[in-house]
Amino acid sequence: MKVPYQPELKALCETRLQEFTGADSADLTEFAECRLIVFGASPTLGEDLTQRALQQVLQGLETDQGGRRPRLVDLENKPAFLNYLRGVISSLVFGMTTKREFIANYSSGYDDAIASPDDDGGAAVKHAELIDLRDQFFPRLRARAPKRLLPTIDAWEPVFTLSDRIPVRGQRTYVREVRNLAKEVLSELGELA
Repeated sequence: MKVPYQPELKALCETRLQEFTGADSADLTEFAECRLIVFGASPTLGEDLTQRALQQVLQGLETDQGGRRPRLVDLENKPAFLNYLRGVISSLVFGMTTKREFIANYSSGYDDAIASPDDDGGAAVKHAELIDLRDQFFPRLRARAPKRLLPTIDAWEPVFTLSDRIPVRGQRTYVREVRNLAKEVLSELGELA
């Protein structure tokens, strides 16, 4: 159980929430969409994440049963508060995209043999080429990777066709190592073509 929120901080937080505008909401939604893309997820969840971040701040403000509680430094002015909300959104995106259920559900977005109905002819061909590349690339990458990098590679494979980013699993240095190893494997594949 959390300690009750200090009345002066509560009043300051309520002031910052009253200053919140539709334009601020749109900016935070755009930020959430960008974060989702970075983690290989659909950007359509951006608005939901913005609302969830605000809901968690309200929950922290009104109850002692969880939620988020901004510190005084996060409430000094409106830009500081918006930055705090961006941090909450980043935390929510990271937590959401690292859950196994999300990865399993999201990675089944396209059937390998059928293009998305929203794609035009060129996009369908590019998607098929990416599937072919993925099928050749990941077995070679796994064969050359040390055991410690395999969880990062396993997390990357399902979102490979959807994002140009490697999801962070474990240490960030592993992403750099996987990226460097991937460059070597891609170079090797380019020589075979």
